[in-house]
Amino acid sequence: MKKKTTLFDFSLLLLTAAFFFASTLSSSSHIISHGSLTDAEALYIKQRQLLYYRDESGDRGEIVKVDPSLVFENKRLRNAYIALQAWKEAILSDPFNLTGDWVGSNVCSYTGVFCAPAPDNSSIRTVAGIDLNHGDIAGYLPEELGLLTDLALFHINSNRFCGTVPHKFRNLKLLFELDISNNRFAVRGDCAQGAV
Repeated sequence: MKKKTTLFDFSLLLLTAAFFFASTLSSSSHIISHGSLTDAEALYIKQRQLLYYRDESGDRGEIVKVDPSLVFENKRLRNAYIALQAWKEAILSDPFNLTGDWVGSNVCSYTGVFCAPAPDNSSIRTVAGIDLNHGDIAGYLPEELGLLTDLALFHINSNRFCGTVPHKFRNLKLLFELDISNNRFAVRGDCAQGAV
């Protein structure tokens, strides 16, 4: 009796596995057969993936309006304000509220933002470093971060940033410490291909 039960259980398991394999194969061939995604499939993918953002002019980035009543110490800190506000808009989840105090023109007081005298003019302050390690922050990096031209240190490891590193990071000539490890950055434009 025990052998019959074991053989029956094995047969049932084999039949179940064959059914799941066949249903998976038929659903994937259905997508291939019609050649394009349905609206529902496209919406699902759009909601699940955050790969690459482009604005209406074709650039990736956010539109940041600067309140004319804000006063900045210098133009570099105004640019830093634009970059950081664009980044704040690109953040979808900030469970520890690290960017909660990113308000107002005093960007040097923002959590995780560090200022120092500018290398070419020690009489003005500029954003020299950003450290938001282990924040579990989700979102992407907007092109406006390229406005932080005096940035030397950029640490955002152990978060959930996705997409690609902005092209304008090439403008960051003073950047010597970049840690974007343990995020979900895309390799060749596809979050599913790998994580950095």
